[in-house]
Amino acid sequence: MATIAITGSTDGIGRAAARRLLAGGHTVVLHARSEARGAPVAEELGRLGDVRLVTGDLADLDEVRALGEQLAGLGDLDALVHNAGVWPPDGAPPSRQGHELAFAVNALAPHLLTALLQERVRERLVFLGSGMVGSGRVDPDDLGSPRPPRRAYADSKALDVVLALAWARSLPHLRVGAVDPGWVRTKLASPGAPGDVEDGAERVARAAAGEWAGGYTAGSSRARTPRALEDPVLQDRVLAAMDRLAGVGTAPS
Repeated sequence: MATIAITGSTDGIGRAAARRLLAGGHTVVLHARSEARGAPVAEELGRLGDVRLVTGDLADLDEVRALGEQLAGLGDLDALVHNAGVWPPDGAPPSRQGHELAFAVNALAPHLLTALLQERVRERLVFLGSGMVGSGRVDPDDLGSPRPPRRAYADSKALDVVLALAWARSLPHLRVGAVDPGWVRTKLASPGAPGDVEDGAERVARAAAGEWAGGYTAGSSRARTPRALEDPVLQDRVLAAMDRLAGVGTAPS
């Protein structure tokens, strides 16, 4: 059985995916923003199987680094799932380092965690895409600047797909990709979403420990990837820009 870490797993798709994986006999590392938020969920899901809890605010790069240390302290991971995501309301404050919040949580934090843990992940690295990827824009020279919430979310999800494709090239020994969980009823989606949380959780759990080839998928099928995001030159520019913004390769300030 596998040991699988899932960010943002105290509610929504992450929590439901954790339940599925525990039911399959896997060890799940839950992630919460704080101990107070995560402990009750860890206690509940711990009745289903082997659960570990790690904490850290993904809107703060210092806490992301501390989270990486917690995860590294648990030993090797079979899979790391970047599930956490936010759709900030109008007027939401930036991250602690001054970046637009959706960019910071949905993209920059997963990139930094991947950089920190790449030698600890043995099999799979999973990012979360979205049906909004096609409307997102990725400009390596303008990452993390303020923008309206809908645009910020779409841009962050397009960026997640770029990161998945870029890291797949950098880590060819791993199965790397992104999953579109579908338009499901979560706190991020409108009430009219046709799917439920379990639909998305099934897709995420499959990518973490089931039949999944990597790449960008939606369920058991390949998701449509905008051609511009498949450009290796763009991917390399994004990785370099993300390294700079996350402080990869430099001492924390």
